[in-house]
Amino acid sequence: MLHEKLKTLLLEAGLSESEVSVYLELLSSPAQTKWELVERTKLDRNKVYRSFEKLEKFKMVAADKAGFRALSLKALVSELNLSSRERGKLATKIKNVASYLRMANESVEEFDLLYTQNQIIDAYIKMSEVKYDVCLDFGDLETFVPVLGGLHPVFKFRENRSKHAHNRAICTTAGPFTNCMARQKDLNAFKATLDILDLDFKDKWIIFSDSNDLVMFNDVTDKNFPCSILLRSKVIADFQRAYFRQFYQIVEKN
Repeated sequence: MLHEKLKTLLLEAGLSESEVSVYLELLSSPAQTKWELVERTKLDRNKVYRSFEKLEKFKMVAADKAGFRALSLKALVSELNLSSRERGKLATKIKNVASYLRMANESVEEFDLLYTQNQIIDAYIKMSEVKYDVCLDFGDLETFVPVLGGLHPVFKFRENRSKHAHNRAICTTAGPFTNCMARQKDLNAFKATLDILDLDFKDKWIIFSDSNDLVMFNDVTDKNFPCSILLRSKVIADFQRAYFRQFYQIVEKN
């Protein structure tokens, strides 16, 4: 799932099918020789050799005494960022995918990149409807609400979620949107708690839960090009739950 998404983006970036195949194969595991790479990809020998040379120019692969291996996508992202605005958007997409490539591909069951407001709102509302006992939110709500076009989707999320689950939120910034959601009367009515923790964690809002492995990461680092990632992974969900527990312990101490 994750590698298929990356394949689509690399093709969009201008790499050929054979170049993408060679990169993804090395990303799965290094090769001792180029001939091993030929056998693994089932591609023509010349295509594999030319593809490796092209990828080497992009600093996406390297050869050393240990063999042939895939490198990070930082160089490709930098190259795309230097070109047009549309290529810059593509660079952001590839960068978002790349941050998960350190994990085993099979540990991510679902993976969706979301960039339009409608896509993000649909995924956000979906997160209010999946089965769990406690919804957990963490981060900068103030920058996420404008991505949704205002508080109306947040109210809808809260109403949907309260029909089947509680909510526990830790906000790392304060402002009018956060204050609105923190009114005690509403917190009681919608089975929620909201705490503000002064942390250097801006422009990101993460939604997950106590038991479901679906996680939604919302990134507003680029105000002109906000993006969200919706994925299903027990490894990532468990990490987020542990991460949340650490900060909730700080809240309780305060």
